Order: sequence, then structure tokens, then C-alpha cells
Amino acid sequence: MFKKNEPTRLGEVLLNKGLISSEQLAHAIKEQASRRKGVDLQDPTVQQATSLGEILIALGYIDQLQLKRGLNWQLKLRKMTIAMALCAPFMSLSTGAAAAASRIISTVPAVVQAEDYTTISGVSVETSSSADGGKSVSGIEAGDFVKFTDINVNLPSAGTYIISYRVASKSGGSFSFNNEGSSLTKIDTITVPNTGGSWVTIQRTVTFKAGAHYFSVRGVSGSVNLDWVKVEAAGTPSTTSSTTSSASYVPPTMASTTTPTTLSPVTVQGENYSVMSGVSTETTTDVGGGRNAASLHTGDWMTYTNTNVTIPVTGTYKITYRVASLNAGGSFNLTEAATGEVLSTVTVPVTNGWQNWVDVTATVSLTAGTHNFGIKILAGGFNLNWFKIEGTATSSSSSSSSAAATGYLSATIQAENYSAMSGVYNEPTTDVGGGQDTGNIHTGDWMVYTNASVNVPTTGTYNVTYRVASLAGGGSLKLIEAGVGTVYDTASIPKTGDWQAWVDVKRTVTLTAGLHSFGITAGTGGFNVNWFKIESIGTVTSSSSTSSVKSSVSSSVSSSKPAVTSSSLSSSSSSRAASSVSTSTSSSGVISTTVAGPVGMSWTAPTGRMDGTTLDISEIGGYEIRYKLVSDANFTYISINDAYTTQYNFAWLEGNYVFQVAAFDKNGVYSNFVDVVSD
Repeated sequence: MFKKNEPTRLGEVLLNKGLISSEQLAHAIKEQASRRKGVDLQDPTVQQATSLGEILIALGYIDQLQLKRGLNWQLKLRKMTIAMALCAPFMSLSTGAAAAASRIISTVPAVVQAEDYTTISGVSVETSSSADGGKSVSGIEAGDFVKFTDINVNLPSAGTYIISYRVASKSGGSFSFNNEGSSLTKIDTITVPNTGGSWVTIQRTVTFKAGAHYFSVRGVSGSVNLDWVKVEAAGTPSTTSSTTSSASYVPPTMASTTTPTTLSPVTVQGENYSVMSGVSTETTTDVGGGRNAASLHTGDWMTYTNTNVTIPVTGTYKITYRVASLNAGGSFNLTEAATGEVLSTVTVPVTNGWQNWVDVTATVSLTAGTHNFGIKILAGGFNLNWFKIEGTATSSSSSSSSAAATGYLSATIQAENYSAMSGVYNEPTTDVGGGQDTGNIHTGDWMVYTNASVNVPTTGTYNVTYRVASLAGGGSLKLIEAGVGTVYDTASIPKTGDWQAWVDVKRTVTLTAGLHSFGITAGTGGFNVNWFKIESIGTVTSSSSTSSVKSSVSSSVSSSKPAVTSSSLSSSSSSRAASSVSTSTSSSGVISTTVAGPVGMSWTAPTGRMDGTTLDISEIGGYEIRYKLVSDANFTYISINDAYTTQYNFAWLEGNYVFQVAAFDKNGVYSNFVDVVSD
């Protein structure tokens, strides 16, 4: 079946253009569903209040201008696809093989095959690699749906039922399971871990009323494949008429029974998982005997939804992990089982024996209430006997610190003190203060610092300073929230002339109040980091849109080009010896530029909109750059929300790229995109 290539839903448009993150979109969709539950959607004022765009604004993820831009771009894309929709309606809304006749399933277990949908949107159907073969539905993402409205699952009596979902995912994700009926009612939201593409069965318990049920699956986040859904009886019939869900997975042979525990302290045995992937158990010689979880390899996981941990107050808690490793060590994430949220990243040392047990301790910030934990293996080669959660002196209802008390923040994190990393190494530094720096940073490498929580006193704007050095290439980095992936800043790193020639790159970021664990990801590599520092505004000055550095790439030189927008592309004048640009036009008319090194682009403001109307400089809201490798299918977008900023520098690009730029007015209406070529 057809799988959309160009998103036309508002959320996807904003996501594709880099105005929101996938996490923000998933949060907004969840908030939208919550607001719409039980309200009259025939009322236009309610529809407006619960529109996705308005919710994104209310959550602070976009502003009004960005919403207008997204709506205008969405309208343009939909106009482009009208012809395809008239010729091939199945591209956006398809009718399944089962649509020819309604079907009633009046006995349980009742199995609904994913490919027997009535209608679908945004997904595709493919041959399943699951043991029972057949077809499966793939790529269920946020906003997608699979409806089974011509299949009546007619349950014989009210009561508790087990629902089994046969799912697979290479990235993790979540979806809602719903009753369509006369109105949409959410039954449950299912979180699917990264299964490595292998099929797993996730079970839940649900209380249903007797009678007809018409189900659907709607994507919430990530990307999930679905093979089938099975409903079977699980307990004594109930007289309730409501549809409710339990909050835990159910192992294939167990009922959903959990016993709350208290924090005095709580020990979770590694082998007592409720569901897992790739893990085995074995007899342990550790103190206390019993068994341990073994054969933990990269990508394996365990969840413990059969052990509730009740946290009395929001604060910081100590967790001790009992681990052993012959010669490899490893690392893993502690997660919330229901959501997959990463709470902590832990490194496992080499203990020189599969039964040579050691304690690894860490702290984690937890909110008051009931938690179910999970373990996800990042780098395998170790065993786990148990982990224990206990209170610390910093556990409090406010989780306050001196920074929070005074309202002032100054936190320096040494780059070499990461809790986990990929691709980097530490080396002695000649920078002021001595010690070590983190080097060998290439594209895609990363470091996280879950062992160095920063307590931000109030929501607002803060200064961040990166201490960096680069021999010749420069590069770029992203400051992220460790475990979650939220990007707070993207900074360009200049060429400093030596691996130990250190400069400060100063930026501003917006942070929410509370505890944060940061990480650094290399967008483009070729630099070292000594430390980074986060401070309250007033300690240093910087711009929120550009970097302030002691030694930086100079701007490019513009030249005239006969088009709606005149523009030019050049190598950065401060490093021309290490960079080059040359533009060519392919036989298909695609204008591309081969670049290697720092690249600067500049343009003059356009004088007309896409619809042909005149555009004055006073009406411009900003500019949008888009670029991609010729071989790539999709552009990457960069927004500049300033009518008088008409240049942009890339720290380092290498390859054959297409560069284009357009303006948008204060109502979000665009000019035409024009190609940017070399001087």
C-alpha cells in the first residue's frame, strides 16, 4: 500500500520543518485527546480550543507566526496532492480486504488481523516476518490510524479480558487502542520498546461491557508495526458498564495482579521481570542465592510492571545495581516501564567473572507516586542480580538546592566526566586548569552526564558556554536532555588552528525549572570539548540566535543573482584553504553545489510572495533555508525569525548539496524558494 512521502497533517509539517520535535508533537496530541474527551466537538469554539496548532502554542512549543507558516505550507502541500487524490484515493484513505462485508466475532478468544482493516491512514501493509506469516501493518506513527469498524467483536459478557498485541519496532513507539462505536473512546495506550524489529507479544488487562465493540489503533509516537490483536477472557465477569484499563503489562501466562510495595527500601530481583526480550536467567552464587538475569546483550530489555514502587515525595533517590561482567562491562538505561522515559544511564565495569558481583550506585530524580521500572541494555556483556531503590538526604517535596534557593545558577560540567559516551576518548589538556578534555569527536558521537544533575531554579533563559578547540575542521554540537533527546541548543564550532587552542563559544538557552541531566551530540565532528558551563543571565552576555566566540568563521560575500531573491554561496573567507565550492546543474534541472569545508550563504530580501502579491521588507517575518544532499529525499530546514538577517554560516559541510532560501511574511505566507549558487 501507499506510504506517504510528503506529510500534509499540520503536526507532521511542523515536525518536518524542524519547528517542533517528535516528543513535543506526541505531547500535544496526547493533550488534544485529553481536552476533547467528553466535549461537544460540534461547537466551533471547542474545535478551535482543541485544535493541534492552538495546543502547541499553549504548550509553548511554537508561536502564532510559526503556526501561520505551518498552516500556509500545509495548504500548499494539500493543493499539490489534490490531483493524486482524485486519481488514487487509496493513497490517503484505503479500504481493506474485509470491507466488502461486515463480520461478527461472537466468541473469545477473538483475533483481529491487522491487515483486515476497514480504513487506514498513513501506514502500509507488508508481508509479515512473524511466525504465523500473513500480512502486517507497518509504520504506525503519530496521527496514523488503522480502523476495524466493519468487524464487530461481540463480547458475550461484561468482565475482565486480556488483550494481546503482536508488535515490532526498530525505534520504539506507542499507540492507542480504541472503541470507535458511535463515538471514539480510548481503551488503552500501549508503549512498545525497541524490539530490534523482532515480533513480541504485549498483554494488557481491560474491563469491557458486554456487546458490540468496533476497535481501532491510532499512532501516538515513534513507529510501530502491528500483526494482530487478540481479546480473551481473563477473570470473573463484572457488572460494570465502563471501559477501563490496567496500568501494567501482563506476561503471557500470568494474570494482571500487582502488589504495591513501599520505599523501605525496595529491591527488584533482576530475574523477576514481567516481560523481556533476549534475556535468560541462571543460578547465582552471589550472597542470598537464587537466580540472576544473564546473557544481557545490546538491545535486550526487561520490564518489571509486576513490582510497584511507591515514591513518597518528589526528590533524588539512590539506586544500587548488583552486576557482574567477565571482560566486557556495558551500560544500560533505567526507564519508566509504561512510557519508556529514560531515568538514568548506568555504566557497568569489568568484574573479571560472571559471578564476581559488585555494587554500582547512582542517583535518580523521581516524582511522588507509583512507578514501574524497566532496564534497557545499551551495550551488553554483563549480568544483573538485582537493583534497590532507597531514599537519600536530598529526597524532598521540592527537591531544592542552593541554586534553587537563591535563584542563581552556575554549573560547570567537565566533558571527560561523562556517565556514558559513544566514539570519544579523554586526553590531557594544556588548557587553563589542566586536567583532561574529551577528543576524537566525530559526526554522531555523543556524551551524556546523568551523573551530574543540574537544578535549574526557575524557567527562563540561561547562558551556556562551551570550551572547545579544533585544528582545522570545526563542526557543530547539540546540547540535549540526556535520555529524552530534547535539543536545547545547536552551536557551530569554529576552526581554532590547534587541538589545544581553546576558545569559548557562548550561547543562550531556554530551560524549565527543575533537575536536568545534559548531553552533547556532535552534529558534525572535528573538535574537542574541555567543559561546558550553564549560568544565570547576567554573568556573561550572548545572543540567542548566534554564537559569540573568540575566533569565529567570517560571513560570506553576497553577489547578485537574477531571481526573485538574489543569493550567493561561498566558502568561508577565514578558512578558504580548507574549503571549496562549485555549482553545477544536472540534466534534470537540479542546481547543486559541491562543498567541502565551512560554507557561508547570503541573500537579499524578495519583493514578491508565492501568490504573486508584492512583499515589502516591513512585512517580512523571516527567512527559511532548506538544504539536502542531492541523494537525499528530504530537506533539512533552518528558520531565521528576523527580516534583516540575510546570511547564514555552516560550520562544515561536505558533499553535493542543494541549497534554497525563501522568505515568509508576518502572516506565514511564503515567497518562492530560490536556488543558492556559488559566487
